[in-house]
Amino acid sequence: MRVATYRAGQENSWGVVRGDHVSDARELRDAPRTVRELLEATDHSRWLTALADPAARTFPLKEVQLLAPLEPRQDLIALGLNYGIHLDESKGVTMQTAPPKQPILFGKAASSVIGPDAEIRFDPKVTTEVDWEVELAVVIGRRGRDITTAAALEHVFGYTVANDVSARDLQFLDSRQWYRGKSLDTFGPLGPWIVTTDELGDARGLRLTLRVNRVTKQDASTDDLIFGIAEIIASASSGRTLHPGDVILTGTPEGVGFTRTPPEFLRGGDVVEAEVEGIGVLRNRVTVGPER
Repeated sequence: MRVATYRAGQENSWGVVRGDHVSDARELRDAPRTVRELLEATDHSRWLTALADPAARTFPLKEVQLLAPLEPRQDLIALGLNYGIHLDESKGVTMQTAPPKQPILFGKAASSVIGPDAEIRFDPKVTTEVDWEVELAVVIGRRGRDITTAAALEHVFGYTVANDVSARDLQFLDSRQWYRGKSLDTFGPLGPWIVTTDELGDARGLRLTLRVNRVTKQDASTDDLIFGIAEIIASASSGRTLHPGDVILTGTPEGVGFTRTPPEFLRGGDVVEAEVEGIGVLRNRVTVGPER
């Protein structure tokens, strides 16, 4: 099931995507107002079942503006160096030469999140080395702390596509400034919707690709993850409560710009397409200039 947030006319809504249409939660009495409220509700299924009904009111997708599928409850949890070849290509800068023994976790500001077709915008007075990172994102649907790997998938609502846009000159300033380099406004594209776990399970075997101006830069599989979804959730919840609406970015594969010879970075006018098999394409245009 695909769950989307969108703007129709002057109002925001959410619903279930079927084919080229999306249903409207506003038509249901007492329905949660947002996807985050849906996840915080005791029972997801009754709302989703009603909105997936062929009799539910729908809009054509071409007539609505898709937004980020949810507003994260708090800063995103992100992983570094979770693909083997990306670890190898990055070791000259990160100084990490051996596979990590446990997930490398860091934060990414919730305020960085934007949706499909929104602009990735940066000011060259702040950064000139803006890079791409396609990632599978996990959306938590059930509260838990100290979650075991065996129970981890019970806490997952679904998955979406993320582009962990990164200002490399800030990220590697004074050795390690990952939060700063990852958290600029508009540097957290998510979308185009959430696909629930009944369709994707543990998300193994999914192809990830990223294209800049239709040129493929990244092409890998979630089979290449060093730490899988269950291990990531167990680590992220160790001593810390995960809540419905939390989002975890699971790391990026090889092919990022800063490791290329010569390095490649995003420029104004570039179109970035991040795609995960079974979910869809997250497309954003790059604009250079101060915030409007």
